[in-house]
Amino acid sequence: MFKERKIKKLLKKASKQGLNSAIMTYNKILELDDSLAAVYNYIGLCYFELVDYENAQKYFFLSIEKFSDEFKSEYEVYYNLAFTFQSSSKNEEAEKYYKISMNLNKEYKFTYKNYAYLLFQEKRYKEALDMFEKYNSFGEEAEVYNNIGIINEELANKSKAIKSYEKSIEIDETYALAYNNLGVLYLNDKKYNDASKLFDDAIKFDSTLVDAYNNLASIFVLDKKYNAAISLYTKALKVSPNHLIILINLAKLYSYLKDKNNMILTLKKTLKLGYQIEKILVIEEFKSFNNLENELRD
Repeated sequence: MFKERKIKKLLKKASKQGLNSAIMTYNKILELDDSLAAVYNYIGLCYFELVDYENAQKYFFLSIEKFSDEFKSEYEVYYNLAFTFQSSSKNEEAEKYYKISMNLNKEYKFTYKNYAYLLFQEKRYKEALDMFEKYNSFGEEAEVYNNIGIINEELANKSKAIKSYEKSIEIDETYALAYNNLGVLYLNDKKYNDASKLFDDAIKFDSTLVDAYNNLASIFVLDKKYNAAISLYTKALKVSPNHLIILINLAKLYSYLKDKNNMILTLKKTLKLGYQIEKILVIEEFKSFNNLENELRD
């Protein structure tokens, strides 16, 4: 009875501690009783949060070894183990344990979601789509419909992609990524007014979404609204100063305006990021500038 009370007290203590201190407390519990599968699982989760995947896996496996009839969360340990392998880019092992987790508990929705991301990463799009749809059966999410839209694009199902992005926005009218992705589809279809509105909304809901600035600026460039485009690229660079694509596009814009000084200053920033002069010199917008190679090397 004394041991149980002490373990309960230590569990409460660990729940309020930082990760390293909690690990020490959990180990004190195991000194009292080394058969507690849940405690090994807790230690594994601490190591996972510390990005120490090797120790996390070790303790999840120890938890599995200690499974008993009283422990009802086997599926969660296998899920944690799978997620740890996935986070360390060991997808084959991750897939194995996601499947075990799903077989143990078909109602644990997070397994479907993370497994879907794994399948998407491996370009197994139809399988990923199936997993995302199973996850959505527990309650629809904007993020998931956005991912379904991306998959439908990869599968060349543009109409389904549009519907998925629209559904994402319907679920969460502030979900910026869906506005941007839908805008790109309209941009590709040359529906510039619709695309502009979507990119505007994306920026309104997420002022750090650099892709939306870049996409909206590209429409301004097509309309020859160069100053408006420069303003957008400048805002994007405040968010991400070393964004190579934005810098190259801004330099192109300066070339249209025959502003050689700013063009060269911007291109030199790309060189500091490792971009090669040889790649710059073959870009159409820069070919007409004499002595450009020497000025970039100064």
